[in-house]
Amino acid sequence: MKRFSDTSAPLSLGSALVLALGLVAASALTLPLEAHAAGSSCDDRAALQRQLDDFDTRWNASDAWGLTAQFTMDGSLGAAGESGRQAVYRELIERLGRSPLPRKTRLLKTTVVGEACLVDVQVQSGHRSEAGLFLLAPAADGGIVAVR
Repeated sequence: MKRFSDTSAPLSLGSALVLALGLVAASALTLPLEAHAAGSSCDDRAALQRQLDDFDTRWNASDAWGLTAQFTMDGSLGAAGESGRQAVYRELIERLGRSPLPRKTRLLKTTVVGEACLVDVQVQSGHRSEAGLFLLAPAADGGIVAVR
């Protein structure tokens, strides 16, 4: 998948899923048994879209601190990005402000990956539209594990 500011060739969906599975394993995400009974983290599409809308609101406001807080402690931003909130913050500072046009992310599809949720999205910024992926931790852990 392309980084939002990158012109490199996109990864295939299969490669993205392998990456996502590796991130889930590396994050050692766990849910209590009660959470498994309540359903997966991908079930509530309206809540997921609200999370994406909140991400866009903070992005459009160039709120690097607010965006960073949405990531898990070992989260990452971008295919070649380092993990951890400090790395996410540095990457956000570099990316924010590159496009003065407002960003709008639309949820396309959700896929359960282990206990996490892989969210395929379409990101619109002006006339530019790109596919992207969010890997979201289970609700008990909360936060964004990775954005590609």
